[in-house]
Amino acid sequence: MVLRHVRVDEVTPFDYGFGGTIRARMADIGRAMGSRAIGLTIQTVGPGCRASRRHKHVFQEEILVVMAGKGMLLHGDAQVPVGPGDCFCYTAEDAEVHTFENTGTEDLVVWAFGNRFRHEVCLYPDEGVAFVEGLGAEVPLDSVVESGWTEEKRLKALPIPRSPA
Repeated sequence: MVLRHVRVDEVTPFDYGFGGTIRARMADIGRAMGSRAIGLTIQTVGPGCRASRRHKHVFQEEILVVMAGKGMLLHGDAQVPVGPGDCFCYTAEDAEVHTFENTGTEDLVVWAFGNRFRHEVCLYPDEGVAFVEGLGAEVPLDSVVESGWTEEKRLKALPIPRSPA
């Protein structure tokens, strides 16, 4: 019988960053357990830093749980004070870009749960790029060309079968 199990305190965290104060430490609990479809990361954000660039997922749903520290959730143009016990959910339909910023004096610790999709696209409007998981690359948004070959456009072009009367 398979039992996937880890102790959170035994998963080795790693540092990541995107320049300046956008940097943190992450423990990838989901991958350490062998999860293929559900991600769980523990993000530890130092004072004065942000967890990530402001972003919006195109397909992924996220649940974000503040476990320790104090800070702000940057939600669109709003700044929402956060502390231990605050939980937030972003669905793919939500338009607001978001990230956490540590405005306190101790580490801000956030548990982030989300779908893991090989086709995920993440928009970073402040940088003018989209990260496309399937390409493993960031694509400049100002050079994106609209395609006529989308699922929605193909469905509209299909003839609708009619039942015999």
